[in-house]
Amino acid sequence: MKTLYKSTRLLSLMLGFSTLLFIVSCGGDSDSPAQPDDANAYLNDNVILPPGSIRVSADQVTETNDISITSTGSSATTQVAAGQSVNVSIPFTSSGAAVNAAALRFGDTGDFIIIPISGSATSGTLDFSFGIPSDICNNLNDICHDIRCYEYAVVDDGTGGNFQVSRANINQLASACGGCDEPQCVALLGPGCGASGQDGSPRFNLTWNTTGVDLDLYVTDPSGETISYTNTTSASGGELDVDCISSCTNENITWVNGGPSGSYSYYVNNLSSNSESYTIRVFDGGRIVDTKSGTVSGNSNSSTFTYSR
Repeated sequence: MKTLYKSTRLLSLMLGFSTLLFIVSCGGDSDSPAQPDDANAYLNDNVILPPGSIRVSADQVTETNDISITSTGSSATTQVAAGQSVNVSIPFTSSGAAVNAAALRFGDTGDFIIIPISGSATSGTLDFSFGIPSDICNNLNDICHDIRCYEYAVVDDGTGGNFQVSRANINQLASACGGCDEPQCVALLGPGCGASGQDGSPRFNLTWNTTGVDLDLYVTDPSGETISYTNTTSASGGELDVDCISSCTNENITWVNGGPSGSYSYYVNNLSSNSESYTIRVFDGGRIVDTKSGTVSGNSNSSTFTYSR
């Protein structure tokens, strides 16, 4: 039983949207200054979009106070990896025409990216996803980049030439695609790219948003032995060195001295009754090599993922 291993937690729900601080860290020389304009321009041109999305110039877009985005603040930063799909939800209300699209723009200049949404309404939530290019760090300086991604609710009048948008909602993300010890990455994300626990090769780090929700990380090594809160070490040298007991939102399983070659499988178990969003980052050689994000329903498991080294 779970209660044999962990104490009861209080539920504290934290909802919200805040500034999307999107940090791209590509390990290497940290002497060069960050170039956020280059990073913004690259993402605006290369972000992977839902079918039917179009780019329109800024002179085709008019900001209106008739559309507002409802949000509450949160200081947390969700990290994503190159090649990952990012889910976006924008709650909105409109006192005028019905909202029928969403928009993105990386930085405060350049084209707007209009994203079609099924149906139209004067209130609701715009749900869509976009993808981070898998080669993003091959096209930017080898430093951390501070990128701002603006999100909008949109009224498209159907002519293809006039779009009314809300004030921007700037939501938070961070992408670490390089060395976590790069000084600017440490300054922006914290040691180890903000992940608690010891580094290792490999290392599996689980984070989630809501204290009181009871998530547990399970990792099975190539020999078939599983590490979790019920078996905190393995014969191959793996260890659960951060086990969330009370008011925390992080777990860490790591092979400090290096794990065996082969395939590792991992998943999240939710022992609470509420659904919860989670992110699992896989580190190897001091770099983030994979990231999995999703939502796990109450009293159930997430999908099972694999990593081979």
